[in-house]
Amino acid sequence: MKVPVLLITFNRPEFTRRVLTAVMAAQPEELYVFQDGPRADRADDEARIAEVRAVVDELTEGSRTRVHERFATRNLGCGPGPAAGLSWFFGEVEQGIVIEDDAVPHPDFFPYAEELLHRYADDERVMAIASMNVDRVRPNAESYYFSMMNRNLCAWATWRRAWRLFDLRQEGVTRHMLSRALRRYGCGVLEREYWCDRLDEVHRDGVGGTSWDMQFFMSIWMHGGMGIVPNVNLSSNIGTVEDATHPSEHGNLIDNVPTHPILPLVHPTELRVQHEADRSFHFSYFESSRGNWSRVHILYHLINKKIKKLVGHKGSWRASR
Repeated sequence: MKVPVLLITFNRPEFTRRVLTAVMAAQPEELYVFQDGPRADRADDEARIAEVRAVVDELTEGSRTRVHERFATRNLGCGPGPAAGLSWFFGEVEQGIVIEDDAVPHPDFFPYAEELLHRYADDERVMAIASMNVDRVRPNAESYYFSMMNRNLCAWATWRRAWRLFDLRQEGVTRHMLSRALRRYGCGVLEREYWCDRLDEVHRDGVGGTSWDMQFFMSIWMHGGMGIVPNVNLSSNIGTVEDATHPSEHGNLIDNVPTHPILPLVHPTELRVQHEADRSFHFSYFESSRGNWSRVHILYHLINKKIKKLVGHKGSWRASR
């Protein structure tokens, strides 16, 4: 495989072994490895980080793959860390595949990503290629569809031209600007409210330093871009339980989803965002409790939220005892 691969890892040697084994089976010509540094308050990090490096050395030794490594000397966090690794990677390559240490890709993912990277290399509307699909229905009969790209990014691919638009802090982007951009994708009021609230978190503290992918989505939306989603699942997320960054947030939906073959690819004849598929995903993954709300319920929620904001009230109106 000629397209370079970036592996983003940290301190989980067994996860890294499973993922890197799948990567090396694809025989990439070049492998980039980014590893975050130890946390100051975790005494076991240095030993586990060393174990991860030993796994990388073991699985790449004797291969024809050229390995490039960058190790952070201090812990950057699970938002700025991957962002730093991605910026390093796309400072070196024009296009590439990105895999985090908790996403085991299907063998077909690599030729799928490679073919689509070449096919859409000069189409600046297309900004990302996903691997995960947990949709309940297929929006079209082809191998993949076009999306606003609010998907999980653990195994994916993109181009330098798209990553250059990324802004971790989303400086200069206001709620009004983001809401207007989302309206162009057909997003309803609850979806727009959800993402504008996330923008507030980005501006306040970078979502506690835990996010980079939401900011990448926002960068796509602010530039009118789109992504590609396969019509079968091409990666299995093994990191939503146990020692996960977000151990119970979404595990019920994306945890260990089976993967399936996708080749040969059948390409869509029309480059059009599938709004209903995006809406269905949003209310399955991000806001499952609101998916069936009526207009009256939505209006009540928005008025209630507005009043709380005006009076500075947080949480429920019901007094605690």
